[in-house]
Amino acid sequence: MTENLYGFIGLGNMGCPMAENIVSKNIPLIVYDLAGTEERSPDKAIIAVSNQDLAQKAKVIALSLPDLESNESVIREIADVAKSGTVIVDTCTIGPQAAAKNKEILDAAGILYLDSPVSGLKFRAEEGALVSMVAGDAEALMLARPLIESYSRVIYHVGSEAGQGQRMKVLNNAICLSSYVTTSEALAYGEAGGLEISSMLEVINESSGQNFATQHLFPKYVATKNFDQSGAEAHIVEKDLGLFINSSMSDQTPNRLLAAAHEIIAEFSSDNPTQDQMMIYPYIRGKK
Repeated sequence: MTENLYGFIGLGNMGCPMAENIVSKNIPLIVYDLAGTEERSPDKAIIAVSNQDLAQKAKVIALSLPDLESNESVIREIADVAKSGTVIVDTCTIGPQAAAKNKEILDAAGILYLDSPVSGLKFRAEEGALVSMVAGDAEALMLARPLIESYSRVIYHVGSEAGQGQRMKVLNNAICLSSYVTTSEALAYGEAGGLEISSMLEVINESSGQNFATQHLFPKYVATKNFDQSGAEAHIVEKDLGLFINSSMSDQTPNRLLAAAHEIIAEFSSDNPTQDQMMIYPYIRGKK
């Protein structure tokens, strides 16, 4: 382990700009991505030859991985080779149960785990303006803070137990995604009666119906017809809302409205998994 070297695994839509922000703050960074590191790596970063190579060299390691399977695989690779006292900053959206399992695996190796998902679309990652929702040991957070601050506009320490960061993230996603579906159905109704999207948004955003979808998503991506620019593919948001549904079922908390929103997103995603989430609006508008 090199005392002043930080690591980043996963250089996808979110991970790449997050890593760019880390090196822009002159933080020494080593990176790896299974899909190809050299073409995705920030210019000033050190390129690792494998996850294990990175895990042996960095003292604090951030993860930005696309799904639960890759997340668990990398966690196990790190547990096998990283030195005791290494800090893992898990920015992935994997659900509370998976985060608790990750901590259990890493605890056995003396590795510290921060359940630290982020909120914000790709443009927020590019701006270094994500919201970090951290759960875990306060001392581990202190060690990881320079890394987390480099890509965050605000850091919330939401709890001490792994899974609490995930719980905060999936409930926030549930609110955001369900409001997007609700807004889509409402504006499709308005368009059917001859109202223009721009005028509807103007009125709604001065009225009680305003929400993140009407204030940000629709003006930026739908009204401008830039449907493919948000950086979040349909299968990712379907997975994210599915994590809430599964967790709420496990906790036996109500989810009827959110389950209906998930059904609509899942229906769209099944035929269009790699399309941008913003395409859900024309999909809903075209339904009879």
